[in-house]
Amino acid sequence: MTALSGPPPEQPTAFSEILDSFRNHVAPWAFRINHPRFAAFIPGAPSFPSILGDWLTAAANFFNGVWLEASGPTQVETTVLDWFRQWLGMPDATRGVLTTGGSEANLTALVVARERVPFADRDRMLLYVADQRHWSVDRAAKVMGLHANQVRPVPVDSDFRLRGETLISIASRDREEGLLPWAIVANAGSTHTGAVDALKEIGAVCRAERLWMHVDAAYGWAAALTPEGRAELDGIGDADSVTLDPHKWLAQTYDVGCVLVRDGRLLPATFSTRPDYLQDVMPNEGEINYADHGIALTRRFRALKIWVSVQMLGLNWFRDLVRHGCALADYAQAALEAAGVFEILSPRQLSIVCFRYAPATDAGDLDRLNALLVNALRETGRAFLSSTRLRGVFAIRMCFINWRTCAADVDEIVAHLVRLGAEIANGRVVPTFPPVPTAKPGGTAPST
Repeated sequence: MTALSGPPPEQPTAFSEILDSFRNHVAPWAFRINHPRFAAFIPGAPSFPSILGDWLTAAANFFNGVWLEASGPTQVETTVLDWFRQWLGMPDATRGVLTTGGSEANLTALVVARERVPFADRDRMLLYVADQRHWSVDRAAKVMGLHANQVRPVPVDSDFRLRGETLISIASRDREEGLLPWAIVANAGSTHTGAVDALKEIGAVCRAERLWMHVDAAYGWAAALTPEGRAELDGIGDADSVTLDPHKWLAQTYDVGCVLVRDGRLLPATFSTRPDYLQDVMPNEGEINYADHGIALTRRFRALKIWVSVQMLGLNWFRDLVRHGCALADYAQAALEAAGVFEILSPRQLSIVCFRYAPATDAGDLDRLNALLVNALRETGRAFLSSTRLRGVFAIRMCFINWRTCAADVDEIVAHLVRLGAEIANGRVVPTFPPVPTAKPGGTAPST
């Protein structure tokens, strides 16, 4: 965009002019992901107290890497991490670290897990992944230097869930062939469908097969705040490590992710280094340097906004948020079924429902029709949905984690889909759209 390009000015510019440029040339060219009818991907919809906490964080500009420089902020992070540990039912020895997001958290967990594998055996080790995994797992494996054939997808059941019996069958066969089963990444709320893998079964297999069990719960972890959600996540407390993203279903501003490790001593054992220029920051008994627990040395005070929002809103607000998202997904599924022109491809799991437009009349290529439909809805400016592929079929998905979204928003989205679908099927509206995405060989296409 020419309005935003060009060399930097030699002289100061008034902030009022800069703000005008933001209003006119930046903000209009970004989707409002906190809008109540943005149900694409995994939306971000921060609470106002989280925004206040982020303002305080920016204004204070504390360095949150070592105890010596920020014992107060460090204690806040320790408190928040202990909340998370308790909510997920992990033991007292669990420790963690706040990260930029789930991608960094997944990488951190897998690097910790790799430390127990001798260098001589690392060419043989296998990482098992759910078919519905998030793409950051594959990227973490690549960053770690794993070969593509060391990442082994495990087929899922009819509900898109990874089961223990499938995992043990594959792992046993691989051991017989001289390979080294090493770790499994299971889902607690996949980005595609919201599916939660059979965590209790997988945990039993991991103990029997000496596999590190990592659970990517970046999206679904907050469900543990409710009794019904805890039942769906049964077994997550048995994991060796868990990824979770407060900037998703805990209504926090970007960015804040987290990784928890069951044996907390492994985090500093993996990442801690003490060069001469940091000789002053050696922690004493009872002190923590969170820079020793992960990849980053320079760390933002991410815990403050979580601490502020939980203090201001109370935990019941977040429990109600989880129930609200699940109820909206149930409502959306019922509305889609009542419309009579949609096929449910994956019934509601957590707060996601997947479907496609499939009128009774011959509509031709349904994949293309639904790709056009997603784009046409977005072009109205009234709502934004995203898509994925389920068993090779183009699927539209709705994800509800926004505290501002209500049933009327769902009704409007479904009404637009019905109208636009009929217009496209009858050739009255042909929106522009790039080629329809296709599944990648060997599994479903990575999700955003």
